[in-house]
Amino acid sequence: MEALREKFFRANSDEGASISQAPSSKDNVADLNLNAINPYELGRQARQAFNDVWEQLSRVTSPTRSYIIDNVLEVEADADFQAPQAAYTTVLVVGATGRVGRILVRKLLLRGYKVKALFRNRAGVSKEAIPDSVEVVEGDVGDMATCQKAVQGVSKVIFCAAARSAFTADLLRVEDRGVMNMVKAMQDELYRRAKRSGTKFHSTSKKELADFNSRFHQARWNVTFAGTPEDAAAAAAEGRRGGNLMSRGAIAEVGARLPPRLPGGEHRTAGTEGIVLRARGDAHSYLCILETDDGYRYGARFPTKEGYLTVRLPYAAFRSEYQGQPPLDPARLVGIALRYENRRSGSGPSAAAALRAAKGLSERNMDELAAQRTRDQKFSLEVDWIKALPGGTEPDFVLVSCAGRSRPGIDPADLRKVIDAKRRGEENLRLSGLGYTIIRPGTLLDEPGGYRALVFDQGDRITESIAAADVADICLRALHEPEGRNKTFDVCYEYQVDEDNALYELVAHVPDKRNNYLKAAVASLARNT
Repeated sequence: MEALREKFFRANSDEGASISQAPSSKDNVADLNLNAINPYELGRQARQAFNDVWEQLSRVTSPTRSYIIDNVLEVEADADFQAPQAAYTTVLVVGATGRVGRILVRKLLLRGYKVKALFRNRAGVSKEAIPDSVEVVEGDVGDMATCQKAVQGVSKVIFCAAARSAFTADLLRVEDRGVMNMVKAMQDELYRRAKRSGTKFHSTSKKELADFNSRFHQARWNVTFAGTPEDAAAAAAEGRRGGNLMSRGAIAEVGARLPPRLPGGEHRTAGTEGIVLRARGDAHSYLCILETDDGYRYGARFPTKEGYLTVRLPYAAFRSEYQGQPPLDPARLVGIALRYENRRSGSGPSAAAALRAAKGLSERNMDELAAQRTRDQKFSLEVDWIKALPGGTEPDFVLVSCAGRSRPGIDPADLRKVIDAKRRGEENLRLSGLGYTIIRPGTLLDEPGGYRALVFDQGDRITESIAAADVADICLRALHEPEGRNKTFDVCYEYQVDEDNALYELVAHVPDKRNNYLKAAVASLARNT
């Protein structure tokens, strides 16, 4: 610490000396360096000085044994290693022998968690890497039976496994189907646990709004309106439900009333966070409409593709029909509807088509425009089921993914394959109904963590690397962090975005055992991402 103190204050004393020696004339006041009083710059200088000292220490100590660094820097051994929830929490670490997993296992054991570890082969894994206190499950995440065995008695899952190559088969087995298998196995385990306790539904179970495999639900859904927007306004005034589907600006809507209670007596939508539906689309865009008991309606638009798809719509995505409406309250929902709107012109040449014709387009192009208008007039959305996503306070599943920027030593085409596979795995988790936290770190480094500030962001913009130990610490803190539930975020080491503007710096948080930096870091990030 003396070396750090001497380096930092000597640098500042030099700046102070240069300032004190500067002439006091008004003409030379502009020559003063504003960085000497800029708090952002002072903070950056302090962290840089710390990094310099750390690099000197790394040359004479083992960088893979963090306790040696702790002894050198005299980090206090305090009670912050204790986690009050650890005594009744069993955590499954998938990929426990990986760069993040092996550190994470130690951190969990240190805080008193019961740990299960899933990895492919026990042979060659030393007891130093996986202690005897860890319950080991050997197997492959691509095997559903192995996943079901691994989740037995588990409270939470941290998935930090990664494919060993960029081959499509490996990526599909681990990053895509591996996540899907583990998610389904966890859902089944929670359902069995709820059934053994005498309740029909677990707190993480999705709540049924419509199941069109049942004739009961088929009979409840009716065409509530078909016609033009003008006819819709008149129908609302007269209390009518019907009309003719006109080709120009037409709308068609089907819907049903929602019984407030499930068969077991539980409220159907209270405490939920959104809806999810499974359907076969036709590449058109549709509108989901929710209605409350006070007559207010809220809508969220979603695109479809040709073929089957699953759509997740958080309540935050629903917009009010008119200004001044109160926020959507899930406990007051009484109706749901799906609407198709033909926004393009139908019968007769449209204005755009007429303009193109005036510019001398060929007959073939005009035929294509006519065919497009015909496709817009037809729609087909076959819905299998609609369910409400449960709410909660903590994540049930923590997934370590990756940031999407280029990385040294990786072919861009291979990187694109890896990212696509990981994004499919992320989507499998989001649509499950389990509470999740998805972490997208930068390039992983094998160095001690907790000594550099971290940047938390959304939008796939980060470019810097991060220590695997820091990622492990974020996974640990995310287990019981309500602010991190149902959020996806990128994380990397602190960096300066705009070199031309020394006063600007991304908001960074310094990892510290004595404060919950993750809560402050992710509190402002968007949920249901």
